Amino acid sequence: MSATLSTPRARSRLARPLAFIGLAIVLALGALMAQAAISMAAAAGGANPAEPAAYVVAPALPPAAGPVATVRPVPTKVIRVSIARQELTAYENGVSVLTTVVATGQPALPTPRGSFQVMGKYTPYTFISPWPKGDPFWYPTVTVSWALLFANDGFFLHDSPHRTLYGPDSNLINGTHGCVNVPTQAMATLYRWADVGTTVVIE
Repeated sequence: MSATLSTPRARSRLARPLAFIGLAIVLALGALMAQAAISMAAAAGGANPAEPAAYVVAPALPPAAGPVATVRPVPTKVIRVSIARQELTAYENGVSVLTTVVATGQPALPTPRGSFQVMGKYTPYTFISPWPKGDPFWYPTVTVSWALLFANDGFFLHDSPHRTLYGPDSNLINGTHGCVNVPTQAMATLYRWADVGTTVVIE
């Protein structure tokens, strides 16, 4: 009965091919797992994971620490915006306390119609274009003094430091990106008067 002696040199010769085989197995498993993850992501999102994320076609949203979607209404105060007249009127207990010309969304980016509520108040507030530079809807970063958020998609009542055109047909000639622009002095008054929960009616 014979026995084979194991020497350090023999063990070294056996270890090298085993190491290469182990490395190949690890690399193969890693590739399979990566492919599976990509397939699952594509199936879940319905998009090619290699494609860049789409730009959000909406005004810039408030910070994560901002207001929640549900607020307690303030029944005594109502802000009504007429798109046809490009006019805003604020009422308290049914009595008009402020009337001003405004500018609403251009035809391609209209201000949403309906009944909303003031969800948050910001002073100041900075808007950053969600459209890339070169896009026809792109706009330079701008900081406004007074902003009232009234819809979850990022629609505000706010002043516009560079705007000079308000009133009838201003939305058709030089409309906004969906927000309601209010002259600075009127917006300062509206901001101080409005509470979170104030009803906003766009009609």
